[in-house]
Amino acid sequence: TYNVESFEYKILTEEFSSIDEYYASFKATLKRDSAEVLEEIKLSNVRGRGGAGFPMGLKLGFCRSVESETKFIICNADEGDPGAYSDRYLMEQRPHSVLCGMLIAGYVTHANHGVVYIRAEYPDSATIIEREIELLRAAGLIGKDIDGSGFDFDFKVIRAQGSYICGEETALINSIEGQRPEVRVRPPYPAEQGLFNKPTIVNNVETLASLHYIIEQGGAAWKAIGTDRSSGTKLVCLDSFFNKPGIYEVEMGTPMSTVINEMGGGFKLPVKAMQIGGPLGGLVPVSKINDLNLDFESFAENGFLMGHASVICIPESMPMIDFLEHLFDFAAYESCGKCFPCRLGTKRGHELLRKANTSDYKISKKLFEDLLSTLEEGSLCAHGGGIPLPVKNAMEYFEEEMKGYFE
Repeated sequence: TYNVESFEYKILTEEFSSIDEYYASFKATLKRDSAEVLEEIKLSNVRGRGGAGFPMGLKLGFCRSVESETKFIICNADEGDPGAYSDRYLMEQRPHSVLCGMLIAGYVTHANHGVVYIRAEYPDSATIIEREIELLRAAGLIGKDIDGSGFDFDFKVIRAQGSYICGEETALINSIEGQRPEVRVRPPYPAEQGLFNKPTIVNNVETLASLHYIIEQGGAAWKAIGTDRSSGTKLVCLDSFFNKPGIYEVEMGTPMSTVINEMGGGFKLPVKAMQIGGPLGGLVPVSKINDLNLDFESFAENGFLMGHASVICIPESMPMIDFLEHLFDFAAYESCGKCFPCRLGTKRGHELLRKANTSDYKISKKLFEDLLSTLEEGSLCAHGGGIPLPVKNAMEYFEEEMKGYFE
């Protein structure tokens, strides 16, 4: 059984009331100046929940400032990180938080088109979102001249085809255009030149879902929750190694020891590390749990990455070399292949670790460090650039276990 619980604040997990009641704040927003609404979002300091943590208000402002008759709001629901299912929960259990968030983002950026790009493995999510869009149409909340405001907005749902790299915003845009899903060189950024070369906002499901509370209660109310630089609440996904697995809505800045031991009920089996934030997230040894808080700064200061805040446990019984070999195998398989540091580097990493794991071969430490450095500095996007982080964490915190595989 997977739990869904909130602690202190119930915002993203709040039960849905009715379309009339829920969208009353959106109708009120349509009577306000969109620049004023954008300032409210900036005041909240809500940051991207997909992993990067970029301030949403700034991104919306960049798109708003570009002159164009056609603009797009894309909801990135290609939730491919193993152990992450908070986006699925929001789309299937709280779909209007996502749709309302897209409408608000469209209003402040003068965008009239919304695209919900849903992961192939979530067919129920796509069906539910499509059904709720039609309910909004029947209520007159999408289409032309919404509620007599002069604001037009409509949705399109796209079912993805199972590529992990499409979680990267420019590969996702290429995919929608029918092109090979490869990462684009930036600049120009999507906010200036994105889908069909038009200004485009790409935001994660959870980021968009936070906007309803911000326009209803005010930016200051969201800002008052959490820490100074990491405001609001965050959905955390705990895997089946916990006594109480599930989704927990947690105030930013909450100690990780509270999340793991009190909310998650501790571990069922002995665990030596957790990968938090997906395959590109840091590898946190259990000895560091008491040093971390659930916020972007705490993780960065300790050499980790909070990312999407999904937690995958690595049991004591699993050799770290097996985990790293699997990680590089995944990275090589899912690379889009556009840049050679990632295309070749992830495969070479996998080959080195597999050879050391299955024979008496010893990896040159200098060669391996050069490989990680090339991946980190030379990759076009966070796929190749992010893989070295958990590997470096493993080399640092599990040095005793790993040293037998190196010269």
